[in-house]
Parts: sequence; structure tokens; C-alpha cells
Amino acid sequence: MEPPCTFSIVTVSYNCADAIRKTLESVVGQDCADKEYIIIDGGSTDGTADIIREYEEHLTYWCSEPDGGIYQGMNKGIARAQGQWIIFMNAGDVFADKHVLSQVASFLDEEKYDILYGDILTEKKGELHRKIAAEPCNKQRMYFCHQAAFVQTRLLKQMPFDTRFKMSADFYFFKYCYLSGYKFRHIPVTIALYDSHGVSNRQRLKGLYENIRVIKELDKGWDKIRFLLKLYYVIYWIKLRKSF
Repeated sequence: MEPPCTFSIVTVSYNCADAIRKTLESVVGQDCADKEYIIIDGGSTDGTADIIREYEEHLTYWCSEPDGGIYQGMNKGIARAQGQWIIFMNAGDVFADKHVLSQVASFLDEEKYDILYGDILTEKKGELHRKIAAEPCNKQRMYFCHQAAFVQTRLLKQMPFDTRFKMSADFYFFKYCYLSGYKFRHIPVTIALYDSHGVSNRQRLKGLYENIRVIKELDKGWDKIRFLLKLYYVIYWIKLRKSF
């Protein structure tokens, strides 16, 4: 049976009334009509749910209830998703422009690829810069942003995010997929404006230690050794800078 739409966009939020509206506007403003929009709010108490309710007519599904964190919320969105491809644009994330989904649609090929990902925009000193993702590879960290990745929904329904990881479940998922032979493709489309104030940047050391757990579990041989050495080196320098 054919999926009811091409794209499922999932937003996970919690107490982000100052950021959720720009995400809602960005998704609703996409010029591609072949999409559904799902919002999973973790039971916000700051008015976030009231803002979401203003956009209810544009939403396929939304809820506001306590959950176990961002990845459990994302898994709840996956369970509801009916589109062929899914992308996560969480509270504060925005698409690079209103044509992103229309541009990505021209690269979709479910027979050849399981995961497509594009580039992002980053803001530095008030100026936007395009950051080009690496070609598919195995690394000690994410080499593309989850806000720039489109995954076949069937794949995430089979293998939802592992909630043992609070910050690196997406890294675990994509590394597992790469090592298992799933097909990735880097596409020449700028997908999103990357929010550098997200939790992964605010709690970088915690994220790095979780990446170490992922590598210990999934990588083998020389890859495992060199990835761990790189991460321990980064951790050492972060701690050293904090000591001054």
C-alpha cells in the first residue's frame, strides 16, 4: 500500500515557548503540500502547548504529555508517522527556506537509498555560512545534522531510537545503519539552519562520553581504537580549557 504522503515532519518540544513558533512557521510555510506534520510535546508548562494549538489545523497529530525525554518523544512521532520519509525538526529548528522539501523530493529513490542527508546553514557573528556535510563514512561523531537527514520511515519503525542514550541515540542509529550496509546519500541541498544553542552543544562533554559508549558497542578493530583516541583527546582539551 502506498504511503499517504511523501514527507513526515516530526517536532519534539518541551517548555520552548520562545522557540516553537519559528519552527511551526517554517514547516507550515513549506511550498510542498505532500507532507504531514506531527508534534510531540513533553507536557510543557510555559505556554508552548497554547502556541501549538494555534496551528492545529495544519497538524496531522499532536499531543502534550510527559514522556521520558527527547528520543522517547521522537519515537512517539515515528509511531504516528505515515509518510514515506521522515525528518525531525525539533523546537528551534527551521528549514533553510520554503523550497527545501520540494528540492529534496527530486532526489528521493526508495529503491536505491535508505537515508538522504543534505547541508546546513550556521550563524557566526550575524552572518550565515553553508556547512557542507561529508560523504557517507564511518566516524567518531555525526558528520551531518539530524535536522538535515531524511530516513525511510519504515526503517525507523523497525529500529526506533535507543533510549538508553540520552544525547547520542541518533548517532547510534546512523552508525548502526552505516555498519549494517544501509544506503546513504549526500544530496546538494541546504536543509536547515542549525541552532548551535541546542542541548548537544550546551552539554558537549556528556554527548562525547555517550559517543564513546556507542563506539565501544558498535565499532571493532582499528576503527574502534582510533575513534576512541580521537574522542578522549577532544575531552582532554575541553577539560583543560575549562581548568583555566
